Amino acid sequence: MDFEDDEAEEITLNSDKITEIIDESMKTTLNSVNWNSKKVDQWTSNIIEHCLKRLAEMKKPFKYIVTAIVMQKTGAGLHSSFTAFWDNSADGICSVPYENETIHCITTVYGLKLD
Repeated sequence: MDFEDDEAEEITLNSDKITEIIDESMKTTLNSVNWNSKKVDQWTSNIIEHCLKRLAEMKKPFKYIVTAIVMQKTGAGLHSSFTAFWDNSADGICSVPYENETIHCITTVYGLKLD
């Protein structure tokens, strides 16, 4: 996820780049796997670590929080929500769903601008 600099040197989250990073992380980890409850911890760690690595490489003045939910695809519903008290002009969130034949995943990145 990249940040866009305008003439005023204002730095904001680039949700398109963040979405690309999240999508790449989930696809790299989950595209060719079938549900295996013994591998969920490894999968979520891989997704989160890959996202954090790519976010840090951008060297932008943000703190990041990354979460990943991985669930077996059984027909059951999955709902995720959040609330925050933050600066809407500087902080942001990007959440991306993913699924294959046997897995649902939602990965979310919260970006909090450093002062």
